[in-house]
Amino acid sequence: MATKRLFIAALLASVFMAAHATAGEAPEAATPEAAIEGEPVYHKIVPRDTLWDISEKYLKDPFKWPGVWKNNPYIKNPHLIYPGNIVRITPDGIEVMEPADAKAEGLDKVTLEEPPEKVELLEPEAEEVKAPEAPAGPKLKDHAIARSGFISVEDLKGSGAIAATKEKNNYFGDGEDVFLTFKDKASVNAGDRYTIFAAGRRIKHPETGKGLGYEIDVLGSVIVTKVADVVEGTVDRVYHEVPVGAKLRPYSAPVLEVAITEADTDVAGVIVTALEGKENLSSGDVVYIDKGSRDGLKPGNMMRVYRAVPKVPDPMNGKEIQLPPLELGSLVVIETSDGASTAVLVKSTRAIVWGDGVSTLRTE
Repeated sequence: MATKRLFIAALLASVFMAAHATAGEAPEAATPEAAIEGEPVYHKIVPRDTLWDISEKYLKDPFKWPGVWKNNPYIKNPHLIYPGNIVRITPDGIEVMEPADAKAEGLDKVTLEEPPEKVELLEPEAEEVKAPEAPAGPKLKDHAIARSGFISVEDLKGSGAIAATKEKNNYFGDGEDVFLTFKDKASVNAGDRYTIFAAGRRIKHPETGKGLGYEIDVLGSVIVTKVADVVEGTVDRVYHEVPVGAKLRPYSAPVLEVAITEADTDVAGVIVTALEGKENLSSGDVVYIDKGSRDGLKPGNMMRVYRAVPKVPDPMNGKEIQLPPLELGSLVVIETSDGASTAVLVKSTRAIVWGDGVSTLRTE
């Protein structure tokens, strides 16, 4: 048994020694003398290498480096070559290898860092500049505007009327079949709708005293059903009983909201009356002015409201001085006829009355 153990131990020892001897062997490498004998030698630059040192090691002549300097002019300082460079050494000198040189394929590859991506300076994004929104127009909550109004003398003369009912009633309601008459029947067509109204108080111009028109009470509406020698229609809506002889004018839906629009021209006028004859006026009240579409007004035009101030004597020379007007607020035109307009007050700094002046506001 002892003999067997000695044999195994000897066998393990011989295997260990053989393995150790194999691990210690190094592959045969090119020697510095090979460059002197004419065989090219390749050297990878490591930190602290200089061409002077390489020339001395491989060519046994440190003074050969000026030739390298001449052949590689892009090396600004031969003593500052960089780790990772591959050089080929021959008896004629030392040459820095190009990366694509086929003979350098067997050497260790030097991985160079990717150049940093180009940094682009971005201008801060400009904020979108939005055009200023037009001011919101007024919304009318008072439905009395659908029941009352103003009509100029001129428009009243050109209106129509209810001549009679088929049932020969003096007063009637909705659904009644009626006969209609118009000053200009040629402009009337089947399907047209007309407002039925009664003329009320006569309105005079507060400055000149001239008659401007009438307050009206809206009674309902009628739709034309037939145009012949006599025009026929059917009453489709009434607010209270309608008498024979009630006046007609082209129907327009009550204006409950209007968008602000730019005035095309300068227009100046006065407030002649207000809805339902109200006298002391403030924001939200509906008023009537003595200028209309013929003067250049259109729905959505904004107008300032002011009051003229009487002239005062100048204590220095006795002459009269015209003081600036008193600003009272503003209004927006909501409906126009040829010679008059309906408007709503949107701002008031004090009580506004009939006869106060108005003029268009323009951005120019």
